[in-house]
Amino acid sequence: MTDDANSILPTEDYEIILIAVGENSYYLFKGDEHLDQLLVADGEHPEPIYCLRFDTVIDVKLVLGDAVSIAQYWSVHPDIVARLRADGKLIETDG
Repeated sequence: MTDDANSILPTEDYEIILIAVGENSYYLFKGDEHLDQLLVADGEHPEPIYCLRFDTVIDVKLVLGDAVSIAQYWSVHPDIVARLRADGKLIETDG
């Protein structure tokens, strides 16, 4: 990871971190073991969930490093993220 990654990654240890690319693409960067519970409306999972927002995939690579490929992460449906946001369970920051 780059020095920029260290400055934007949370200092707290969030168990679930999402990467947002553009307006409607979300990927599970950290927390695979909680994926099933994230997908159901009444699932039990660690909160809050941290979401790093990027404009493009190139921005992801510039900040998190070339070794990070969003193709290796689970995709999360935008409606699930919208539910988490509406329930106040999501902390979003620009990457």
